Amino acid sequence: MTTITFRHTKTPSTEAHLHVADYARKLVHAWHQWQAAREIESMPFDMRKDIGWPSADGADERKVM
Repeated sequence: MTTITFRHTKTPSTEAHLHVADYARKLVHAWHQWQAAREIESMPFDMRKDIGWPSADGADERKVM
């Protein structure tokens, strides 16, 4: 006679670790977006206009956050 059993390989601590890693990845992505927006905002207006970045008067001050 054959017995088949199901073994769940993920432990609760592993699942919690994955959630923390996913949250950290999202934080790093948001940080990189914020840094890129700051670098673009520090460029001269003419250069920002050439790449199509919206002007500060017509857009919300907090573009990427």
